[in-house]
This record gives sequence, C-alpha cells and structure tokens, in this order.
Amino acid sequence: MAYYLSRDPRHTVIGGLRGLFRLLYFTIVFVSVAVFALAVRSLLPIRTYRTIRPALARRLGRILICASNIRVRSGGTRPPEGSLVVANHLSWADSFTFLGELGCRFMVNHLYGEIVGFRQVLKSVGVEFVNRMSLKAVGPARNLMRRVLEHGESLMLFPEGRTSRGADVRPFRTALLQVAVDLQIPVCWATVSYETPAGWPPASIVIGWEEWPPLITHIYRAFHAPRIVCRIDYGENAIRTDDRRTLAERLHRAVRDRFRPMPQLSSAALRRIDVVKKVARQIVYGDRND
Repeated sequence: MAYYLSRDPRHTVIGGLRGLFRLLYFTIVFVSVAVFALAVRSLLPIRTYRTIRPALARRLGRILICASNIRVRSGGTRPPEGSLVVANHLSWADSFTFLGELGCRFMVNHLYGEIVGFRQVLKSVGVEFVNRMSLKAVGPARNLMRRVLEHGESLMLFPEGRTSRGADVRPFRTALLQVAVDLQIPVCWATVSYETPAGWPPASIVIGWEEWPPLITHIYRAFHAPRIVCRIDYGENAIRTDDRRTLAERLHRAVRDRFRPMPQLSSAALRRIDVVKKVARQIVYGDRND
C-alpha cells in the first residue's frame, strides 16, 4: 500500500482512515450547505438575494474550507467589492478559498457543472460555467461577465484555463479579458499556493490537480494530510490597458513574478504514481509504450 510513493503508516494507514472520515464529514457538510444555499436562492426575491449573496457566499465558502481542513493565510489588500480578479489556478480548492475570502462570483470550466449535484449547488452561490473548448461560448460568457460587473458584483477568473501542479504559471488566455477592456476597468490579481506538513508528499500532487483521477478520488487523497495551508497573496496595484493581449501579458507577468513555485516530484516519480490515465501519458510525459 502506498500513498504518493510513501509507505509510512502515518501516510497510508492513519492518513487513509483520516481521509475516509474527512470525506464523509465533508460530504455531509457539503450537502447541508447545498440544501441551505438552494433554499435561500429559491425563497428570497432576486434583488434581496443579490444583496446578501456575497456575505452568504463568504460564510459558506469558509464552512467548506474548514470542513476540508484547509487553513488560509492571506496577505496584501483584498480587492474592493465589484472588482474583476484573476489568479493562477492549482486545484478544486481554489474556488472554495476565494469564495470564503471575497464572496465573489466565478467563471469556471463547464466540466465542473457535469459532476452530479455540483451544477445546482455552485450556481446557487454565483458560479457560472463556460466551455473553454468552444469559440461559440466566448460571446455568451463575455455578456454574462458584463452583467455581473455592471451589477457591482466581484468576479473571479482563472485565465490559465486549467489547473496545474504549481511548477510555474501557465500563459493567460485573452478572450474573456476583453470584458475589462470594453468596460475600461482595472483588473486586480492574486497568487495562490499550497503547503503540506513537513514529512508529507508535496502539495503539488496532494492538492494540485493536473491530469489526475476523478475528482472524488483526488479529494479523498488530499484529505489524507493532517492539514493543508493555502497562501493567497493579493497584488497591490490593479492593471488596466486598452488591449486584451497586453493586459493578459501584464497580469501574467505580475502573477508569475509574485508566485512561489511549489515543490515538485520528478518526472520519474510521477510515472510511478498510478493517477495519470494511459491516454494522457504521451501528452504529459512523452511516453509511447505503456
């Protein structure tokens, strides 16, 4: 029995029992939060709901982060209400942490909405879905972003377009940043990273989600760790330009310069972890025979 190449009983046996208990606990909390959020959204008038949604989202986000045993440490000045905010993207936990921090709305990959039960719950706290693989989805996504920002609500965007293991910050995609150019508003930015306790496998594989197994399996493995520390660093100065490509480059440079790369396993070690689907191995590692 191994846990990310470790055979230490603290990781495999104790961690496995901890992960199972925490997964059950998280499920109960998540379902309770979901029922409450859906009830509030369905019972309150839309104007009233929009007024209380940021505070409600912050409270629910913090409850979910607490249930995940993730401890958030933030620095810098949080963006003001109604801001467009971008950050690097590492994990499923990013949305929960920023939800608890900012109470903001999100534009996320449509694949999250295909997970049973997730779509209704996430939409109830302001999450919107965009198919990043379809050019036809860009127009509706931009219109939705404009409406959110014009209503004075904060909006979070992950311009990398996918999660990573935190070795670096991927280039930022430009399409949805056009909204900031059209509205002539500055874009705030932040960095996010994770840490595991000393003696545990690095957070890059424990919480980072890149070419990994189904979400529930990954969450269970992340819950093995006694705790995970999430560090959020807000940038001091928002960035505004008249060109979306320039905007993307400046935002990417700011985030990359501030981001502290997370410790990584070697490619040889990653090959030994049975989490990468065989169809993806050639893309990830260049393997031709498996």
